[in-house]
Amino acid sequence: MSRRSIDAAQLGLAGAPRRFELHGALPPSPRLAIVGSRAMLHALDREVEQAVRVAAEHGHAVASGGAIGIDAAVHRAALTHGVPQLAVLPCGSDRPYPAQHRGLFEAIAAAPGSGVLFAQPSGTPPRRAMFVSRNALLVALCDACVVMQAEARSGSETTGRLALRRGIAVAAVVGTPGCAALVAAGARALRPGEGPEALVAWLQGRVAPVHWPQALEPLRARLQLAGARGASLDRLGGPAVALDLLRAEALGLALQIAPGVWVPAG
Repeated sequence: MSRRSIDAAQLGLAGAPRRFELHGALPPSPRLAIVGSRAMLHALDREVEQAVRVAAEHGHAVASGGAIGIDAAVHRAALTHGVPQLAVLPCGSDRPYPAQHRGLFEAIAAAPGSGVLFAQPSGTPPRRAMFVSRNALLVALCDACVVMQAEARSGSETTGRLALRRGIAVAAVVGTPGCAALVAAGARALRPGEGPEALVAWLQGRVAPVHWPQALEPLRARLQLAGARGASLDRLGGPAVALDLLRAEALGLALQIAPGVWVPAG
């Protein structure tokens, strides 16, 4: 396993000169960032593994932030399937964080075409502000970003927003408040149970059709009229449409972006 100092230009990053430490190799572009909450929903385990496999089948390396939860699931799935990957950590190489993932980071650095990038000089312990800069570095190194799970105003939601600001393709899996906010901000909605076809279509720049049941068409029309700002229950028809809203949310067709405010998903 190689260990070397690498500068921003070698990483393809513009801006002021800065050096990083890389253990292992820098996986080739294109790279797909896959991120999400530390408190990972068990139901997403299969979705994460599927995203890693689909990315590899369509020529993408994967990248994540090395944290517990979704990030760790991404890294382990990439190791299992032999997918080139990058872990971007917020600390120095002698203070890997989280410490319990030291063995995981060593396995990543030793895997073919994979590496661990340390965002801070050796001797630097992780601090709160470093996580935002790590997320920005992760996004800057990738060509697209999928947010699997995010609580409102969380680090995972912030990563998605950073990606949107950079103008790279962003997708979010419907089902958590942070992902709903990202979809409302312009991310592509990926609905649970859609299967790999939706992710493939997104990676290829195609728009997968959204099918609303006929019984929910009146609700769809009202949501479309409301636009990105959303609509309250009263504006959508009052208590009479409450069950329809619940059904639309369960199908991943509508998102609650704030208490009592809904938008169409994608």
